[in-house]
Amino acid sequence: PQLKALRIEVQFLSNNQTVLGNSEFILTIFSALAQEESANLSKRVKFGKRVNAKKGRVPNVVYGYDQKDTFTLRVNEPEAQIVREIFTLYAQDGWGVRKIAQHLNESGVPSKRGYGWTPKTIRRMLENPLYIGILENNKSETVDFLTGMQVKLPPEEHFFHDRPELAIIP
Repeated sequence: PQLKALRIEVQFLSNNQTVLGNSEFILTIFSALAQEESANLSKRVKFGKRVNAKKGRVPNVVYGYDQKDTFTLRVNEPEAQIVREIFTLYAQDGWGVRKIAQHLNESGVPSKRGYGWTPKTIRRMLENPLYIGILENNKSETVDFLTGMQVKLPPEEHFFHDRPELAIIP
């Protein structure tokens, strides 16, 4: 209705149909079909993500590691040294996450994506079991494919994989 009010022509590429003028009924049917296809695609993607999570898929980007493939990480030793420093500053020296982030930024230590260090980043690192060799998957899921809204899943629905070769922190 909004596109029609603005006199915008809609073309459905999947079946090469153009909707003009007073064909609101056809537009409604095509829109419903497109939405249903999107819902089905969302279900297939969700299923695939869950299967990969069960198999032990590794995160794409995590400080201290380089991704070799979908299921393999390699410790990045220069970054691992920074991870050890973060844990030492927090656990042994009693520094807070804000002070650690400020220290890393002032020292010119690059973050993984180059955006700088934030207290939230430090907190997430300190809470990440991967640093002690435990891969945790299936922590959230998309509940609305239209908005992309995600919800956190309860811990009993998470998948845990022992990966001692990835431990940076004893």
